[in-house]
Amino acid sequence: MGIKTLHIYLVKKYIPPFLATLFIGMFIFFMIFLFTYIDEIVGKGIDNITLTKMFGYIFVTFLSPSMPLAILLSSIMTFGNLGESYELVSMKSAGLSLLSIMKPLLVLIIGLAGFCFLFSNYTLPYVNLKAGRLLYDVRSSKPAINLKEKVFYNGIQGYSIRIDKKDDDGITIHNVYIYDHTAGMGNTAQMYAKDGQIAMKDDKKFLIIKLFNGTRYSQPLDDAKQERTRPNTIMHFKEQEVKIDLSKIKMQNTDEVLFKNNAGMMNIKQLAQYTDTALKFRQQSYKQTYNQFSNLYYFQKSLAQCRKNDSLKVKEITSIGNYIAKLPILHKKNLIEGALNMARSADSFVTSKVDEEEARIFDQANYAVEWHKKFTLSFACIILFFVGAPLGAIVRKGGFGMPVVISVFLFITYHVISITCEKMVLQDKLDATVGMWTSPIIFLPIGIWLSVKAANDSPLFDANVYSDFFRKLFENSTSKHAPATIN
Repeated sequence: MGIKTLHIYLVKKYIPPFLATLFIGMFIFFMIFLFTYIDEIVGKGIDNITLTKMFGYIFVTFLSPSMPLAILLSSIMTFGNLGESYELVSMKSAGLSLLSIMKPLLVLIIGLAGFCFLFSNYTLPYVNLKAGRLLYDVRSSKPAINLKEKVFYNGIQGYSIRIDKKDDDGITIHNVYIYDHTAGMGNTAQMYAKDGQIAMKDDKKFLIIKLFNGTRYSQPLDDAKQERTRPNTIMHFKEQEVKIDLSKIKMQNTDEVLFKNNAGMMNIKQLAQYTDTALKFRQQSYKQTYNQFSNLYYFQKSLAQCRKNDSLKVKEITSIGNYIAKLPILHKKNLIEGALNMARSADSFVTSKVDEEEARIFDQANYAVEWHKKFTLSFACIILFFVGAPLGAIVRKGGFGMPVVISVFLFITYHVISITCEKMVLQDKLDATVGMWTSPIIFLPIGIWLSVKAANDSPLFDANVYSDFFRKLFENSTSKHAPATIN
């Protein structure tokens, strides 16, 4: 078997588990998303095409975070299968080192890491924009009309509707109560009918309710006199039609421009520009805040300033306290109240500026996190390959058994460290560079150590080695403490 043939063979062995684990990883992330937002999506009356587009975009967004997991899991599975079938031993006996065996797959992993970077930088911002806009519109839309028997429905703004019974045809309804609040002046109109029909018109833009044999109660409030007296009018009818506009209930198509400033919807160049702009804006804000505070909330601390502003010509002013003590009670009270009001106003001003600054810090940190994330995900693909490949060679177990357990544990550890550091960066407790590169730097020496152990065929996971070590340690400890015998 030639070297090139071996390379092709290894790549063919690697690609199927990689594709399978990549899909499984994306599906798991998608299910987590679905469980998170399921209550805000169902029951909105969204058409299947819109839901399919939204779910498709969201599913694609999980490609980048699933790539490191897929590489780790497929690396353990591939080299575990090679070790379990003794193919790895045959390659080593032919004079190939573990690094030589890993070399063709390493080239593939570097290519996948490059693809992950290009996808995160160019494709993912566009997909995030589409998915984010659709998700926002779906979450913002009101629930679809679902009139249940003997339950008041308040999903339509300005109306409260109740029916006692609905026939199987879905159109005929009985004992209908409609409370009209559209005038914005309370419950000023009510309608009751024994029977009715309900239907949608003009592509579900309007809800038409036809009422039969009913009564309308209303309070006309056209002028101030009627508002005081609140007269009641009663009208009996054989048939009346109520037309309700559903435009506010239907899902709105929000302009995508409103979402383009989101960090997840930018590439590296845009993130760098926004970061620089945010930093310059913060520096300008500091100067403006200082000037505003100095001009609006200036406290007279100078004794000379007190003498200059002394309209009562109080003599022998030796201190500000002395100046205040010699003022009349009314002037003193006004002065103290003015100082307290100014202090309260200054406190509110500073609090608002602190809140603004915290929001700017969060936005700037968010831009920095997204910028580093485009590199760390690609770097993680390479590092986790050097963790998974030698680990699979040491474990020598293929399939979805032990490799899945080990890889999931390692990935959860990597993910928890990444999420924790990312939150610390967003809270301005950690530098963005340090926080976003902590997980890769921690796993880098682990990958090097595992590669060295696998290259030297170290029995890292052989239980007999550890049992022998502790048995010998126990025997040595027992022999040292054993009492000496006298012949």
